[in-house]
Amino acid sequence: MGTWSRPCSWSRCGYSDPRNCQHTRGRCRSGGSSVKSYRVRVAVALAAAGIAVTACGGPVQAGSAAIVGKERITSSELNDEVRALRADLAANKIPEDQLQLSFSLPQTVLLNMTTSRQFRELGRNKGITVTDREVDDVATAQGGWDQFNKVLLANGIPLDEGRDFIRAVVIRNKLAQGSGAGQDQASQQAALQKVIQEADSTVPVKYSPRYGKFDPQQGFVADDRFGSAGGATAGEAAAGAAGAPQAG
Repeated sequence: MGTWSRPCSWSRCGYSDPRNCQHTRGRCRSGGSSVKSYRVRVAVALAAAGIAVTACGGPVQAGSAAIVGKERITSSELNDEVRALRADLAANKIPEDQLQLSFSLPQTVLLNMTTSRQFRELGRNKGITVTDREVDDVATAQGGWDQFNKVLLANGIPLDEGRDFIRAVVIRNKLAQGSGAGQDQASQQAALQKVIQEADSTVPVKYSPRYGKFDPQQGFVADDRFGSAGGATAGEAAAGAAGAPQAG
């Protein structure tokens, strides 16, 4: 099966099959930027102006890493997931320095957490359900959970977030099918753009600037006020107390 060498936030990818989401530097097989796929309004997103701008700005409650719709992701929750990811990597003998992530580890984890929650909330709003069997079927199609867990970890997704992340992907695919996605890439991309636009407008995402400046087209970028996107080390992010500034 194919593997991801760089995170493309599968739920925002132009492909519904993760085997097609293999990245070289900042690109995915869909032909778009792996970060732009986060906000499809500009070109396309997997892997994201108008409404999408709200996903990177606005006031965020103290102690929060991000707000997804009405759901708050606290800095403490993010720190816990970063620690969980490191433990999962160690248990699976995957060196952190070989992940080749586009962003710092905490930023990648946060981005995956917000993406998963955004599509799951959109699914709830639209009455879309995903069974445990459907989630297991995705892993089975990729060689089983043992193999697929390594794909999740390579993309900065802690295993305790894995099932919910897959659930978000299945919801995204169901919504895309309802928006006219066919078997050809062009119709899939068009349908996904509609779904992502709807997600951005109905379940906006706001990031705390203490985790980095989020640009809809590029993801987390360098900011003179806070340093580079990866300014804080991954170790500082994992060890920091809740509410403390962390990577980006």
